[in-house]
Amino acid sequence: MKLSRLAVLALFAAAPAFAGATSFVVDFEKTWSYDVAVNGFYNGGAASDESTGVNLGVEFVGVAGLSNDADFTFYSGAPSAQGTAYVQDIPGASAYMNVAGGVESGLSLFYASYVDVTGAVKAYSGLNGTGDLLGTFNLAKTADAGYDSWKQVTLNFSGTAKSFDLTGSAGQNIGFDNISAVPEASTSLMMLAGGFALLGLTRRRRG
Repeated sequence: MKLSRLAVLALFAAAPAFAGATSFVVDFEKTWSYDVAVNGFYNGGAASDESTGVNLGVEFVGVAGLSNDADFTFYSGAPSAQGTAYVQDIPGASAYMNVAGGVESGLSLFYASYVDVTGAVKAYSGLNGTGDLLGTFNLAKTADAGYDSWKQVTLNFSGTAKSFDLTGSAGQNIGFDNISAVPEASTSLMMLAGGFALLGLTRRRRG
């Protein structure tokens, strides 16, 4: 019985090998100086302060990191406490999150805002907001004031998105944190079915 359970756990541990699209969680856990652009920090490159991070295959354009400290605690209560992110308010500039490996079905993120933002995030099939528009998403305010009330949302769409246009969030001071790819339902079900099948096979052999 112990062996069969270990086999199922091993199957789930190997989940990324079955996924067709990129799997990642961007938590912005870093000490960010004010208005430092994230840039390629999570893509094998560097942030605008030349610091480097783990390569998750995710690149940001027009997005800055922000750390909570004794002098700046606007985004307190974030799911990952040390660092968050926001879209820089640069007139005429666009902001994107690029994922060259693609995100299938949905994107999960936490955000904090005291205003409703229409068209805050748009999913596109190409990089930098090119290709087909796969979905447009509004973000409702999480509180009447301040940026310390966080909400998790899942942005669902059909197809594979290689970029997320965040330009609509510029100038709104929305805080973002823990951005992650959402596994396809079919992939999760396949893994679950495979696990039960492996468990049943092991039990039959023991019987």
